Amino acid sequence: MILRFLYLLRRFTLSARRNRRQALIDRIRDQFYVQCWKEAAEATGSTLVPVDENYFRVVHGGGSRDVCVSRNLNPLDSGATLALADNKMASYRLLEQAEIPTPEHVVLRSSDKQAALDFLKSAKGCVVVKPAAGTGGGAGVTTGVATPSQLRHAMAWAGAYNDKVIVERNVGGETFRLVYLDGKLLDCVMRRSPRLVGDGILTVQKLVDQENKRRLEEGFKRAQSLLGVDCDMKATLAAQGLGLGSVPANGWQFKVKRVVNDNIGAENISMAHLLCDAVINTGRTVANIFGLRLVGIDVITTDPSLPLRETSGAVIDVNGDPGFYYHYYKNEGRVPLAEHILREAIATCVSIDMRVNSSTLLNDRRAPQPLAAQGGFP
Repeated sequence: MILRFLYLLRRFTLSARRNRRQALIDRIRDQFYVQCWKEAAEATGSTLVPVDENYFRVVHGGGSRDVCVSRNLNPLDSGATLALADNKMASYRLLEQAEIPTPEHVVLRSSDKQAALDFLKSAKGCVVVKPAAGTGGGAGVTTGVATPSQLRHAMAWAGAYNDKVIVERNVGGETFRLVYLDGKLLDCVMRRSPRLVGDGILTVQKLVDQENKRRLEEGFKRAQSLLGVDCDMKATLAAQGLGLGSVPANGWQFKVKRVVNDNIGAENISMAHLLCDAVINTGRTVANIFGLRLVGIDVITTDPSLPLRETSGAVIDVNGDPGFYYHYYKNEGRVPLAEHILREAIATCVSIDMRVNSSTLLNDRRAPQPLAAQGGFP
């Protein structure tokens, strides 16, 4: 309980301070989304009208309704549907019922250290610890947990975000993000873990600081977030015999985190051409299960050209409001998600307006005519 309280305090302290660097990276991310929606508005013959900070109306001609957007929030799916996808416990339950491969896991209270330790021992390898609901972007997640000490810290860190946590067996392979719109696969990106290269002089901490400075200078063309020193970074470094004070050898490329959300654009690799039909259909099934028009599905596998069960792969997350960054900034094949979303949103609004107008006209025709129109009173 004390450790969880300390991590909870740390979380809110960091949030309250909002130091200059974090404020800058937030602004960079906001600039990225504004650019996405501006491009989408221009491509659809619409106008992007600011409403408030990070909130916009997309005004389209032809009498259709305005579309409201904010960062990666989309107007296509209901709040209840998005909330369901955001609940990892419920998501895993739905996936298991549909016989979709998921990691072996347990759901525990963050204080239930013994049950977590028992699972770690039975896993015979590393585990992943993450909040059971209410987070995104890798917040509170620790991968590569191998020791009781790491497990204790990971449980406390996840518990700072939600009292219930998921402890799951580590799935081998790379992380792939498949994004669908109305059942159609728009893109697949392999999101590699963030890496740094040693020079034989600087410590890991100095290399992290150097990389964060570069990200702030280059903006979203390099990355959409900073490298945060957290439990995942420490566990990832420890697995390679490193710590924040270590000096990696010159030319040694090492993973600085396993959680992929803090990678750079160049570490996102287009992979749609390598997906087998079985993996594509698995993602489409997941989208149907959740009833999501737009969905980003995270899959871990060693080979995306084979069905997940043949590679011991698994679906590890379902995102009803997937981030755009990985599809705009990658090694090749930019996919403008905002434009795809906006076109469908406008089409939906036009369809609704046509039905409403048609219904109104029909009701007008069926309405009884006033007596004056029928020739007056007798």
